[in-house]
Amino acid sequence: MRRILLIVLMGLSLGSCAFRGALKMDCADFASFIHPIEMTPLERQIRALDLETLPPAERELANRLAAAEIERLERDPAFLAAPPSPERPVLLLSGGGQWGAFGVGLMNQLVENRQFPDFSVVTGVSTGALQSLFVGAGLDRQDAEGKAIRDALETSYSPQKESDIVDRESIQALAALNGALANLKPLKRRFEQRICPAIYDPKSPAGQAGVCIVKTLRDAKTRKVLLGMIEANSGEFGYVDVQELLAPYGDSKKELGEATQCLAGAAIASAAVPVFYQQVRVGKKPLYKTYYDGGVRQSVFLASVADAQRVAREIVRRKRAELLGRDVPAPAPGPGADIYVIRNGPTVLPPDQVVMPGYPSEIDEKADALRAAQRGEAIMVNQLEVTSIAGLRLSRPGGAIWFVSADGYRNYTPTYDSKITCGPIKEARKNKNMMFIPDFMRCMMDYGRNRATGGEPWIDLCHYDGTETRAVCRRPDGTMPAVVGRR
Repeated sequence: MRRILLIVLMGLSLGSCAFRGALKMDCADFASFIHPIEMTPLERQIRALDLETLPPAERELANRLAAAEIERLERDPAFLAAPPSPERPVLLLSGGGQWGAFGVGLMNQLVENRQFPDFSVVTGVSTGALQSLFVGAGLDRQDAEGKAIRDALETSYSPQKESDIVDRESIQALAALNGALANLKPLKRRFEQRICPAIYDPKSPAGQAGVCIVKTLRDAKTRKVLLGMIEANSGEFGYVDVQELLAPYGDSKKELGEATQCLAGAAIASAAVPVFYQQVRVGKKPLYKTYYDGGVRQSVFLASVADAQRVAREIVRRKRAELLGRDVPAPAPGPGADIYVIRNGPTVLPPDQVVMPGYPSEIDEKADALRAAQRGEAIMVNQLEVTSIAGLRLSRPGGAIWFVSADGYRNYTPTYDSKITCGPIKEARKNKNMMFIPDFMRCMMDYGRNRATGGEPWIDLCHYDGTETRAVCRRPDGTMPAVVGRR
């Protein structure tokens, strides 16, 4: 009997494996668009790397950040003569899978409230990488196109069923043989239809209207979009500059199709959590490289972005002085631009299973490897999320880091149904193994909107005063800063 069962399972797995395999995304020279994220001196010291000779990653990014402003200085005399504009804030969007619905609701409501900051740079990892494309395309525009972009983002996170996003393996144990719990072909198709409906969903209203925000992203001059991912072979974190990636492509149907495939490759590679989702390989035959979800290393990235912004401002200042033929004073030293962080999910790790007092949970009774791996992954990801956000203070001891997360979601009652709360929807036994639960995502999107509606959603993370033993943190209600640590 065991032999028969083994043969059946092997047959199923081989069939599934042939169907699944790696998801290959065509994009010529994709690897050349991956830029390293500069490590802080402390990180270099910990990893036993040279502290004196730093790679030119910051300078390269600084030049790209400064390019649009320098172009405007050269063609706009009024802009050249005007005082330098203040530093604009940076937005960091974390991963979180289905939890991304929270960030969508939050951002769309902030735009409708006219409280969405004018970000100069948006970085995204995993689901945050997908969201960042809509932010970069003009999510916050107060016109018909901005409304269409917000609607497209909301629709992207409003599936009717799980299979709209992933094709999940019904027999989870086969993941050990197949290499993944789900394939990403539905996500790829869904992404293409939202990002360039003119080509990939021509019968839809947006497609008939000729909408393709790939062009909008390519031509964006005032907001950089950076997508983080891991190159699997080296294990190193890198990012793709979306505008740089799309720059070689024109407006013909063929070129926009190729550009969309490159963009899809970058975005979906950033969301490919190993084992949970099939491998994503991007490149051009015969060389495809495998990429993993950027959240494998860090949920948000900032260090070199913040440093590059400072270098970019200096590049622009010197160019302004050169064009004016006189000195332009350097700005007074300061903490730099404000940073906004959206954690697409909670920072408090929910229990593996809600049980009645006195009764054991399944994790305490069953010892199968897959269950242990999934729970271990949840614990590690939770710690990684918290540590990555806390680590922002390594490069920014002072200055504002505004933070919001989906904590508090479990007991939230959505505006559309007073008889339910978000937590039990996700925890229902029928939903336990689902990666994308439509009802839960709807509840999370409503919760995000509520957080943006019900007062100030952001908290200012603790500042450090340089003594290494004292932190200044605002109280939860935003009043009376609290001092933590020895004085």
